[in-house]
Amino acid sequence: MSGTGDRIRRGGPEDLPLLEPPWVSVHHRHVESMPELAPYVDDATTWAVRRELYSELLAKPDTVLLLASAGEALVGYGLAHVMSAEESWAGDTWITGPRIGEIESLAVLPDHRGRGLGTRLFDGLEHELRVQGVTDLVIGLLPGNTGAARLYERRGFRPTWMYLSRFEGG
Repeated sequence: MSGTGDRIRRGGPEDLPLLEPPWVSVHHRHVESMPELAPYVDDATTWAVRRELYSELLAKPDTVLLLASAGEALVGYGLAHVMSAEESWAGDTWITGPRIGEIESLAVLPDHRGRGLGTRLFDGLEHELRVQGVTDLVIGLLPGNTGAARLYERRGFRPTWMYLSRFEGG
């Protein structure tokens, strides 16, 4: 259930600085979920790289950024973008529509999880993409993030592609 005063609104490039704390909380979740993949980058590095990606995505016309607030404080966000099926990895294996939406990030600060904000953000992203005529969607996650996997599978997502990695930190 949502908390009193929680609200979702559209965001834009001007909101980019607000996304750092929720993104860093996602980064921490990655570290906790898959410690065996260490070493991980520090908080400043993860945000610098993520900020650059978001900046590029927010320059695209079909990108959707939704912000979740509790009172005046930003406590989460969802970001999705659209790519042509030809630019994706799906076209050589699956039949899709001409455009595929990718839910790039879904983040809620730890103290605000379990209140339905993630679900509301997800619903909003799906709605905004559907309004654009995009119904084929992909989302990525670390395999150790089982809670997110359950959420996505309940929404009809199924595993389609997996990377295996070996990082030696050098």
